Order: sequence, then structure tokens, then C-alpha cells
Amino acid sequence: MPLNKGFDFVAIDFETADKYIPCSLGLVVVRNSHIECVKNWLIKPVCFPYFHFYAQRIHGIHKEDVEFKPCFDELWEEIKPFVENTTLVAHNALFDINVLRKTLLHYHLPKPRSNYFCSYQIARKVWTNQTKYSLDFLCNQQNIVFEHHKSDQDAVACAKLFLRELEELQVSSFTELKRKLQIRSPKV
Repeated sequence: MPLNKGFDFVAIDFETADKYIPCSLGLVVVRNSHIECVKNWLIKPVCFPYFHFYAQRIHGIHKEDVEFKPCFDELWEEIKPFVENTTLVAHNALFDINVLRKTLLHYHLPKPRSNYFCSYQIARKVWTNQTKYSLDFLCNQQNIVFEHHKSDQDAVACAKLFLRELEELQVSSFTELKRKLQIRSPKV
């Protein structure tokens, strides 16, 4: 029986049209350390029809892909149950959590009552001998196959990587994780 059998969390990943402006959101619900469901939404960004050329090149989402998709505020009631009163996990959480915060602020929506962990920061403490800590590099090292820069696929990869980190650390609770690594799990 794995040490981390009882971990419940939601892995989250945004792709953006421009800095902190989402055009795609992927969520992965993990219950008892198993992936329960994967969700993905294309989002019409507030900067529509503008897309930063570099962002388009990275994730391949273009204005035509989101022209008739709902804006974030129209999706919030569907998304909120997944992120409310839970632990969120993101790879480079500072970016993804800031996308969430800034988007909620833009639409005058309340922040969810949730805390979060960063799989990138934890990886730096778990695998100290690595030369890089990007999601694609670490997943390659851990034999986790995924299609990078697709929000649902990145969220799945993040969830799997985080579970490997917990297993490597041999912790059985988030409290133990925080104590062992001397880290916090800030509020969204």
C-alpha cells in the first residue's frame, strides 16, 4: 500500500493569451492519490481578439479557437466547485495562482477558500541533483508521458509528478509534507 494513499488535491494549469490572461484551464481531481477526473475549458480571454504571438506559438491556441467560447466569469460557477475548499497544486504555482487571482479580481469574483502547493518548488527540494526543474524535464526524468502546453495534459502531468514527490518524501499528510520540507501552503 503506498504511503500517500489518502492525498486529495486538484492540480491546475492555465494557458494564457497574454500575461495572466487565461485562454485555457485544465483541472485534475485527485482522490486517495488516484486521478478521479480531468476537466478542460477553452476560455475567451478578456483581451480577445489579441493573442501574444509567443503564447500562440507555445500552446497553439488561436483567437479562432476561442471566439465562441465563454469568458471566465461565465464558466466560474462550473469551475468553482473544483477549486473551493481544497488543496490546489500547480507546477510553478506562482504563475497559475496569479492567473486565477488576477482573473477573479478582473471579474469581481471572490477568491476560493483554498490553499496551494507548488510541485516545482517541492521538486527542487526532492531531486536536488537535477539540472532543470521544468515540468517537461522532470516528467521525462520520471517517465511521465504527456503533451506539453495543453492545459489538461499539463495538469495531469503535474498531478502525477506531485504524487511521485510525495512518495519520494515518504509523507502521509500535507501537514507532514510542510513540516518535513519546512514550507507553507499559502491561501489562494
